[in-house]
Amino acid sequence: EMGGKIDGLALVSAMWCRYCQGTTESGDPVPSTDPQWDRLTELAQRAKEEPTVWLTELNDVYGDAVGNSPVFAEAFTKALNKINKDGVEAAMLAYIGNKKQTPPLPL
Repeated sequence: EMGGKIDGLALVSAMWCRYCQGTTESGDPVPSTDPQWDRLTELAQRAKEEPTVWLTELNDVYGDAVGNSPVFAEAFTKALNKINKDGVEAAMLAYIGNKKQTPPLPL
């Protein structure tokens, strides 16, 4: 709505969704004490095939403005598909690679 860039937020949301799939990229189970874990895991599993379900069904997290935003849904879907296909590290590197490189600050 305000015209800002949302790729970073979409990527972080997609990483959370991937985490909630319940296993690490190497297949180990992800332990959780979150009281919403069963709900989050079920939605994250569904999001593998239908990414936007993560946004629309977590209305208590994303609200109407973000959860139903076609622009955010497109960025989230792209990020989640990249993570599920190539892994979190590759998705992060792709995101960072799209940003202007800033020289390090002198120490």
